[in-house]
Amino acid sequence: MALSEYEITNKLSISVNKLSIPAEEAYKTLRTNIRFCGVVNKIKTITITSCAPDEGKTTTSINLAISMANAGLKTLLVDTDLRLPAIERTLGFNNKIGITNYITREIDLEDVIYKTNIENFYIIPCGAVPPNPTELLSTEKFSEFIEIVSSQYLRVVKGQLDMIIFDAPPLGSVIDAAILSAQTDGVLLVIRPKTVNYKLASQVKEQLEKANAHILGVVLNKITKKDLAYGYKYYYNKDLTGKKTSRFRNFKRKRRNDRADTFV
Repeated sequence: MALSEYEITNKLSISVNKLSIPAEEAYKTLRTNIRFCGVVNKIKTITITSCAPDEGKTTTSINLAISMANAGLKTLLVDTDLRLPAIERTLGFNNKIGITNYITREIDLEDVIYKTNIENFYIIPCGAVPPNPTELLSTEKFSEFIEIVSSQYLRVVKGQLDMIIFDAPPLGSVIDAAILSAQTDGVLLVIRPKTVNYKLASQVKEQLEKANAHILGVVLNKITKKDLAYGYKYYYNKDLTGKKTSRFRNFKRKRRNDRADTFV
């Protein structure tokens, strides 16, 4: 099956609607930090998740993938939020066969890889929403899929992929992201300051640790100039109940001790 180039029309794409200079620079910094993390142990597969919905994990996944592609890395973005897939909706295309069709049926892998109008940027959408997302991510065929896209020559890519990014469901809601993160080289946790409290963030971190995930760092999303000016004092000193706490400082300090970077 010959794959035709698919035009991305959504304005969240870097190539369609330019990000603000600070935002674009932030993605470049994030990209660079990830590559530095892979100096010793190569980082090729990344799970991106959040604590709760609407923290910006899909936006982060898309723009980071495009930033990687713009840097010359052959990058594949896979929608593994099998309950509420957002990538195809965000980028403006629907009713495409995707990862679930490949896992559950005898479909050639290259038939679900979509080339985009952005050089080096490829997408595998979710496909049909399955009745058993958690079980699907735990199958041997899904593990084989990760191995194939990580190491084999792909015709549509005309070579091997350099980076594979998995947009996963919020870990505060379902366990899917923990299952996925255990199979990838690293995981990024997207957190929206003033929205997620310490307790939930700590629970999510513990779930990732129990899955033996390699936590690359935290992406603080939707922060303002005022947040930057105050050094996130509100975020570090208060939880959602308004009670003062220093627990987020301790959380960040512990992450440093664990050699996990915090990306902003």
